[in-house]
Amino acid sequence: MPSVIDIDSHFEPGEDWLDPYPELKARLPAANLTELAVDSIVGDLLRGVPPAQRPPFEELEPPGAAILFGEEKADEALRRAEFEGKEQRQVADAGARVKWLDAQGIALQNVICLGGMSRALFLDDPLLARETMAVCNSWLADTCDEAKGRLLPVSALTYDDLDWSIAELSRMRARGSRIFLIPAAPIGGKALCHPDLDRLWSAAVDLAMVPMIHVGFGPASFDPGWANIGGDTTTLRLIGSSHRHQAPQVALSAMIYGGVFERHPKLTVTLAEVGIGWLPWFYRDCDDRVTATSELFLGKWELPLKPSEYLARNVKGTPLGWGSDQPLPQIMRDLPEDMVVFSSDFPHFEGYVDPMGHYGKELADFSEARLDRFYGGAMADVFAQMGDPIL
Repeated sequence: MPSVIDIDSHFEPGEDWLDPYPELKARLPAANLTELAVDSIVGDLLRGVPPAQRPPFEELEPPGAAILFGEEKADEALRRAEFEGKEQRQVADAGARVKWLDAQGIALQNVICLGGMSRALFLDDPLLARETMAVCNSWLADTCDEAKGRLLPVSALTYDDLDWSIAELSRMRARGSRIFLIPAAPIGGKALCHPDLDRLWSAAVDLAMVPMIHVGFGPASFDPGWANIGGDTTTLRLIGSSHRHQAPQVALSAMIYGGVFERHPKLTVTLAEVGIGWLPWFYRDCDDRVTATSELFLGKWELPLKPSEYLARNVKGTPLGWGSDQPLPQIMRDLPEDMVVFSSDFPHFEGYVDPMGHYGKELADFSEARLDRFYGGAMADVFAQMGDPIL
């Protein structure tokens, strides 16, 4: 088996990460994790609804907020046991994480931090948002440095100033980052296939970095009528949590049909925590836009490859245990060999405390060669083809 590459895991900085930056800390509002959770679940639905018509904030709070943020009361101990070893906001400990990697047999792990992003999300000042994001990127890189190359910081950017974004991308590459987060939505009012964004994709390839569409990083668009459900906040939360696959489909459509992958053939977009169960359907469906019949309505397809060929060449996705990602063996058989890759999402609730054990059972019928590609071979090739191998 080749070295295992984990493309999605998490660290959080705790309460004191801003202490070395007192001037910045003084300008930032206090962190409100419940507000972040509410925005993550139903924020996209509520943005177009006048505040006076929204349900009270207290009713929108997740019913398991105490467990989500590690503040459960004694009488919740039994409920908490279901999530033993998992935590949404686990404070970083690089030494403990490396021991876990060794126990799992994972060579490299890409690590996402939500701390800076969750602060920047509620800032109206773009300069302050950029500064906050950059400081959090630095904190994450410093923390990962303790692992001596085993932990790789995932870069989080704002995209209101593309010059800054590319400069921060370059700075973080020098700090060891190989993946950066992008929204599954237009950047600065421009679709992801807009020519003005080509310099971002060129920079990614030049720096041998991989863009990742990850749940929660960027809004989806909704008719505000979907939030008008008569005060039933449970239904509102359920609707809000069910939309996470829609925006990535539109984003990939823009990049495929808009020629991004033709102009940047070495660019690879990864998908994390947005499901992959829809990918086989999308793989089968996307070529229907360029048939002879479709050309009567949509115009002639001018690119040299079929849409499905760009999808197979330029997109990787990683599964979780959601129903939409099951049965995983069948999903993998329905897709080209290298499209589905490994991640743990450790230590989040939807991830795995024992990912190698989980996938070992889930994919027990696969050949060793196919497993090699899943665990690390396919992603290793992604970085190697950009001229800067990760291993």
